[in-house]
Amino acid sequence: MALYLQLKDNLLKKIIEGTYAIGETMPTEHELCEEYKLSRVTVRKALEELKKDGLIAGVPRQGTIVTRRKGGFRSSLDLIALVAAVQDPFFVAFMEHFERTAEENGSLMLFKQDFQGRAYQSDDLFYRFIQKEIRNVVMWPCTPQIDFDLFRRLRSVGMNFVLFDQPFVTNDADVVCLDNGHAVATLYAHMRRSFAGEIVFVGYDGPELPSGTEREEAYLAANGGAGRIRNIPRNNETDREVAQLLGQLEQEGALPAGILCNSGGIGLAAAKYVRERGLAGVPVATIDYMPEMDAFDIAAYDQPMRLMAEKTYQRLIAQNNQGTSWKADTYRLQGELIVCGGG
Repeated sequence: MALYLQLKDNLLKKIIEGTYAIGETMPTEHELCEEYKLSRVTVRKALEELKKDGLIAGVPRQGTIVTRRKGGFRSSLDLIALVAAVQDPFFVAFMEHFERTAEENGSLMLFKQDFQGRAYQSDDLFYRFIQKEIRNVVMWPCTPQIDFDLFRRLRSVGMNFVLFDQPFVTNDADVVCLDNGHAVATLYAHMRRSFAGEIVFVGYDGPELPSGTEREEAYLAANGGAGRIRNIPRNNETDREVAQLLGQLEQEGALPAGILCNSGGIGLAAAKYVRERGLAGVPVATIDYMPEMDAFDIAAYDQPMRLMAEKTYQRLIAQNNQGTSWKADTYRLQGELIVCGGG
């Protein structure tokens, strides 16, 4: 690789890392020559390349600054990266639908596993994407550990994003997620048709994620703010944790008339407990339908995974096509109620 391209690549990495902050002045040509031991011709050529790409600009009496790119970035959609953790039980369903949608439109999907929930803070990961000319990324963040300043820098160097599932607030990515308010309201109304007793909401302990917060708020709105919210630890022992919680409530004589659950894993565990304890009069409802639920009396709100995958791909196309007119938005899609086993 030519020296000026090596320098351009190095400066790009420093912009992504935040060493050269957006809106701030870059080192002068002389300073770069000294730092990298390169000729002024080489340095000037590297800077001209960055200017052509819209990453930096000369400003009178200020020097060269890192620009704040707004809007979408036109690039190749041949390769799209999906960054997500796989522990979510609905990951496979979304990935299948998204990969099929991508392939139908001539794109190939690259999956990057977020092992420790820190991929969304990794400037090195996204720098490597850009090195491979991957400018379109879908992210399923099951963690609050997100560096939104990194997203802003990546948007400025020409990367398009869609956040899936979690409705984080950002001006640098579109968000495609479930309409959590509609989901909870639908389930609550369904339960209210058959009884008037207390409905308890069961969710997960922190870390707080936007979808969980929205579902709790929708539950409180449905019952006028008077409902009880009980949480279990977020681990791999959902059945045991739910059984322990409901067993404790039962011993205290505080078992509710109905149980509304934040997610499919909790809902299925609650339905199992109700059956095992012979509590046929305690209805269970949950967000997220799972095929195993067909054997239980449970009402589930099925997420429209295919539609969400298609909308996610459409938003990447929009970011590529709309240029500076693109503005980030949140797209909440509605699913449908499925009554399993007569629940």
